[in-house]
Amino acid sequence: MAANKNIPFLRLLKYAPFLLPLLRLLYKRNTPLLKVERMGLTFQGPVGVAAGVDRRGEYTDIISCYSPSFVEIGPLRDVMVAIQNLQKRKEDIIVLANLSNNKDIERSFSLIYDFVDGIVINVSLNSTVSKVIDHLLELRRYNDAYKPIIFKLFPDLTQDTIEELADYMLRSGIDGVMVNAAFVDQIREKTLGLLPIIAIAEVSAPERAAQMLDTGADLIAVTNSPLHYGPKYIYKILKYLDKR
Repeated sequence: MAANKNIPFLRLLKYAPFLLPLLRLLYKRNTPLLKVERMGLTFQGPVGVAAGVDRRGEYTDIISCYSPSFVEIGPLRDVMVAIQNLQKRKEDIIVLANLSNNKDIERSFSLIYDFVDGIVINVSLNSTVSKVIDHLLELRRYNDAYKPIIFKLFPDLTQDTIEELADYMLRSGIDGVMVNAAFVDQIREKTLGLLPIIAIAEVSAPERAAQMLDTGADLIAVTNSPLHYGPKYIYKILKYLDKR
C-alpha cells in the first residue's frame, strides 16, 4: 500500500515532537466554513484519513498537523497497544477505530470504546453480519457515553446487496456508513439521505473531492496518506473547497 511508504517518516516525527508546532504552522488549514456536524460529532472539515496509514493509533498527533478532520486508525490487531498509544495523544482530532471481522471483535469493541470518538465496523458481508453489528449496538447501551457506530461496506457490492444492506442499516440504529466512492450516490438514494456517508477514495486532485461531496458524501476518508502527494495535500483540498 502506498501509504505505508511514509511510515518511516511518521516514525521519525514521532521521536521529534519539537517539529510538530512547525508542521501545524505550515500545513494545518483552519476552515470554519467547512465544518461538518454529523453523528453527534463536529468535524473541522470534510476530509479525513482512512485506515491503513495509522494502524496502531501511534501517529494521530502527527497526522493531525496536515489538516485532516479525523483519523481512522487500524484495522486494529492489538487493541491494548492502540489504547496505550491513544492515551498519549495530545491533539484534539476525531479518532475512529476500525475493527475488522475477527473472533475478538466484541472484546475489542468494549476495550477501545472509551478511547476513541467512534467505531468503524469492518466486517465481511455474510449471513451473520447483522448479528455481529446488532450485538455491538446492544453493547453500546451499557456505556455512559454515546459513540457513533459506522458500518464500513466492502467494495464488492451488488445492486441486491446494496438494497438489502440499506434496509438493514435504516432499521438497525447504525449512525453512518463508510463506502467506496463509486457507490456513494446509490447508498444515498437507497438510505433516503438519512444516513451520513463517508466516501473512501484515493483523491489525486481537489476537484475529485468536490465531486464526491456533490455526489452525496458528507465526509471523505482518503486512502493515501497526507504525505503521499506532498505535505500540503489535504491543505490544498480544503483550500479549493473553501473557495468554491
